[in-house]
Amino acid sequence: MLNEMGTRLKEARIAKGYSLEDLQDVTKIQKRYLAGIEEGNYSMMPGQFYVRAFIKQYADAVGLNADELLEQHKAEMPETTKEQVSKPMAAPVRSRRQAMSKSSSSRINEKMPMVIVALFIVVIVAVMWFFFNMLGENDPTDEVTENDDGVQYEAPSENTPPASEEEPAEEEAEEQPEEEEPAEPETEISVAGTDGQTTTYQWTGPAERELLIEVTGPSWVGATDENGENLIEAATMQAGQSETLDLSEVSLVRLRLGAAPNVDLTLNGEPIEYEQDLTTQNIVIEFTDAE
Repeated sequence: MLNEMGTRLKEARIAKGYSLEDLQDVTKIQKRYLAGIEEGNYSMMPGQFYVRAFIKQYADAVGLNADELLEQHKAEMPETTKEQVSKPMAAPVRSRRQAMSKSSSSRINEKMPMVIVALFIVVIVAVMWFFFNMLGENDPTDEVTENDDGVQYEAPSENTPPASEEEPAEEEAEEQPEEEEPAEPETEISVAGTDGQTTTYQWTGPAERELLIEVTGPSWVGATDENGENLIEAATMQAGQSETLDLSEVSLVRLRLGAAPNVDLTLNGEPIEYEQDLTTQNIVIEFTDAE
């Protein structure tokens, strides 16, 4: 027989579009324990303290206030004893590529002040050298010589070129066309097809690619590359959380989304529109570098 708290939780789950299997993926709680919570059958739980912990995770996943729910229905809860409560699920583990990228950025930030000081010294030396040369060229030390008639005349400067030498034509250099910078490759994304819960996209664009994942509500998110290696360890992300993936070195990314309407995807600043209106779905993006 369903108790009142179990009924509220089940109704909230159905309103979210979750099956018990989907909720098991989101909370990492076995399906039989989730069913026991909905039925008010707490005797099947691994321990009394697990009852409150599991109910809190269930309520958070379907958008209910866990503390208010437990307070309103505390009479339905079994008496607790001094048992160890399982630790909350760990936050998503960053991939090795992201950790290396963060470490490299940290080392660059440490060396940046030294680089700026060195550049400042080089600029000062260059300015001093420039003014020193300008003063040398404009030094008014030309000799004044008197001829036999008593008329003074100014000796030609050593830097004055002979009259017979022709100055190089500057017009030829100016006529050489400047090389144009290569244009940025065009970006194009299109839907290649759908198969059940899976939608495949084709992306053509720059070799440098960055995917931004933003979550507006509780959702289960995981990402792998073409070799099945984790880019994001599958876990529940809460509202306001985000992840940024560098996809420059992969040819394909596969995303598994629970509660997909709560997840916004943006690739190189271009939003990715969902082709299917499904709560749980897979998003596959295949990459081709533009020429």
